[in-house]
Amino acid sequence: MTVIKLAPSRSVSIALIAAPLAIPAIYLAFLTYNISRNTKSSSGIRHPKGGSQFLLQRHGEDEKVTPGKPASLPEDVRSDDSDWVLAYERVASVPVPLRSLAFSPTSALGSSSSPLLRAYASGAHVAFSSTPQAILIRSLVDKETKRTFATSWIQNLNFEPGDVVNGAYKVSYCGQGNDTGSERIEVMIQAPPSYKGPVPNGLILSEIVLTEGAPAGSLPSDSAGDCFVIFVNETWMWRKESEKPTIIESKVSGWMHSLMAGWLIKKGIRTGIYLV
Repeated sequence: MTVIKLAPSRSVSIALIAAPLAIPAIYLAFLTYNISRNTKSSSGIRHPKGGSQFLLQRHGEDEKVTPGKPASLPEDVRSDDSDWVLAYERVASVPVPLRSLAFSPTSALGSSSSPLLRAYASGAHVAFSSTPQAILIRSLVDKETKRTFATSWIQNLNFEPGDVVNGAYKVSYCGQGNDTGSERIEVMIQAPPSYKGPVPNGLILSEIVLTEGAPAGSLPSDSAGDCFVIFVNETWMWRKESEKPTIIESKVSGWMHSLMAGWLIKKGIRTGIYLV
C-alpha cells in the first residue's frame, strides 16, 4: 500500500502554531468574564501631602467613596501631610445570601474572629499558596518558613496578630472593620529573616461585611429580605515619590492584580464556606 503524505495547509499550520497562545488567551478571557460578573473593583492613589484626596484610577465598586484606611497602616503613611505615595485596590464580591453559607459570622466565645472570616481568609491564602508568586517566595525562604505555605498550616491558623502565612505575610490586625457589620483580618508584607531581597511596603486585608439587603437587580427577587455577606480583598501599598510605582498603580499590572484578587475571593468563598 502506498502511503500518501499530505502537507498541512497554511491555515492549518498557523492554527497549530497559534494554539498554545490561544488556549491561555481564551482561558484568560473566560476568567475575566467570570470574575467581572461576580466582583466589583475600585482603586485610587494619593500623592504626597495630598490630604485625604485619592485620584481614582479606574471605575469601580463606588467611584465616589474611598475605603477607610486599614487599622495597621503606619501613622506616617496614614496622615494627610504624609510624604508617602499611598495606593489602594479594593475588590468586593456580589452579595452572597447568608443562608447559603456553612459558617456563621458570629464570633465564638474567646475567639478573635468569626468562623466565617477565618474560613474565608484561610481559603484565599490556600489558593494563593499555589500561585507563581507564592512559589517564587517559597523558593527564597528557609525550611522553617516553608511550613507556612502548607495547606494544613493555613487551615489551622486562628489568624491572630503575629501569625505568619505564606512566608511573607504577618497578621497585624484582626477585629472590627470600618463599616458597620464588618470584620477584617489585615496582614502586613514582611520578609522572613532568611530573605535578603527588596521588600515592597504594603498590606492585604480580608473582610466580610454583613448587610440586610442587596442592591436592586443583583439577586433574584425571592431573596428580598435576606441577610447577605460581601467578601472583600483590599491591597494597600506605599512608596516614596522617587521610587518606582507599585504593582497596583500600573494600568496593566493593576488590572492583572485585581483579577487575581477577584479569583482569590471566589476561591476563599468556595473553599469550605458554601453549604452546597
